[in-house]
Amino acid sequence: MKKTSLYLLFCYFFLSCQKEDKTVIRPAEQALQLNVSQVINDSTIVLTWNKPSPTHFRGYKLMRIATVVKDGLVRSVSSVIDSSLDVHYTSFTERNMPFARDISYILFAFTDTAPSRPLSSSVSYRRPRILLTGNPKDVLIDRDKKWLYIQEQQKITVLDYDGRIVGDKEFPVSIGYCSLGKHEGKTELYVPVNDGWLHILDAATFEMKEKIYVGGFEMGSVAAAHGKLVVGSSLETGSIRRNCTKVYDRASKQLVGQAGFWTRSRVTVLESNELEVIDISISLIPVSYGYYRFNASGGLVQEVEDPYHGDFQIDASIIRSFPDGSKFISSAWGTVYDKTTLKFDRYLRQSGSFSDFAFNADGSRIYAANPAQRKIEVVTYPATTSIAAYPTTFYPYKIFRDGNMLVCVEKSVPGASGAYILVEKINL
Repeated sequence: MKKTSLYLLFCYFFLSCQKEDKTVIRPAEQALQLNVSQVINDSTIVLTWNKPSPTHFRGYKLMRIATVVKDGLVRSVSSVIDSSLDVHYTSFTERNMPFARDISYILFAFTDTAPSRPLSSSVSYRRPRILLTGNPKDVLIDRDKKWLYIQEQQKITVLDYDGRIVGDKEFPVSIGYCSLGKHEGKTELYVPVNDGWLHILDAATFEMKEKIYVGGFEMGSVAAAHGKLVVGSSLETGSIRRNCTKVYDRASKQLVGQAGFWTRSRVTVLESNELEVIDISISLIPVSYGYYRFNASGGLVQEVEDPYHGDFQIDASIIRSFPDGSKFISSAWGTVYDKTTLKFDRYLRQSGSFSDFAFNADGSRIYAANPAQRKIEVVTYPATTSIAAYPTTFYPYKIFRDGNMLVCVEKSVPGASGAYILVEKINL
C-alpha cells in the first residue's frame, strides 16, 4: 500500500512538471512611442511611431482630439483619422488639421496578447498663430491693413479680421493704454511702458524706432493726433495735482505742452481739426475727468475740470468720441457728456451692461456692444431708442465701424482670463 501511494505521488509531480514545461512564456510587449517628427507648416505635420512586435500585431488606429470653435461653442471634437493592418506602416502626414490651437493625437496598436487593452501613446501639438487666448485690456484697429491690436498686461498681439494671429510683442513690464498713429507716411504703434519710457514702434514689424523718456513708473496711456503724442504720466511736475498730461512733438520728441488734474490717466483724442483731449483718471476714486484743448504747437489753450467727481457713471476702459467731436460716451451705462463744458447729457441705459460703442457717420445711431445678451444694439441719438439688434456668436468686447461693417472682437467666455479672443464681422 505504501509503495502504491509513493508511485501515485511520483506520477503527480511528474505530470505537474510536464504541464509547466509546456507553458509558453510570451515576451513583454514593446512600449509604443508616438512623436511629431516634422513640422512642414503650421497646419501640416508628420507623425511617426515605432513598430511593435509583428508576431502578435492586429492593427493600428490613430485618433485626433481638438478644441474647436464652432456654432457658438468651444468644444472638444474627436475622430479616427487613420488606421492600418500593416505592422510596417509607421508614419502619417496630417494635412487636414482643424482650426484649433491645441490638438492631441493618440495612437492605438491592437495585439493578440491583450486585445481589450491595446498599446497606446499620445502627443500634443500647438498650432502657432491660431486662436488667441488671454485677458485683453484694450483693442486698437488699423482699417488700412485690416488688423486688430489686442493689448494685454505686458503683451500686444495682432489679429487679422479673420481672427488669425499676425504677430505679437511682449514687454518686460506692464504697459498702459496704447495708440496708433501716422508719421512720415508710416503707421506707428505708441506704447507707454511702466518704466518711464514711451516706445515708438513700427506698427507692422514691432521694430523699435525711437524712445521718449517721460519719467515716473506708471504711465496710464498715450494718444496720437496732429503730429503730437499726449501721455497720461505719473510724474508730477507742477503743483500737487497738475500737469501730468504731457504733450510731446512726434518729430522732435520734445515736451511742448502740459495740462491735467490727475496722475496716470486714460487720454483720448476727440474727433476734431484741433488737438482736443479727454482724460479720465485710472486710479482715483471717485473717477474724474477733464477736457483740454491745445494749439498747433502743443501749448495749452483751454482746460476744464470735471464738475461732478462721481455723480455720473464714467469708466476709463470704455470711451469713444462722437463723430463730430462735440460729445463723448463712456461707461457700461452709455453716459454721454458734452466735451467743452463736461456737462452730463444722458444715459443710453441706466444699469446698462455695455462694453463698447461705435457710430454711424453723423452720430445719430450708436452701436452698443451688449455682452450680457450677446448682441450689438442699435440705439438712436438723442432719443436713446433701441431700434434693432445684431446677434453675436460670442460675447462682444470691443467693436469698430469699418465702412458698412462692424468688426467685433469677442470673448468665448465673459470675463474669463483664459478666454478665446475671436473676431466676427457683421454687415450693416
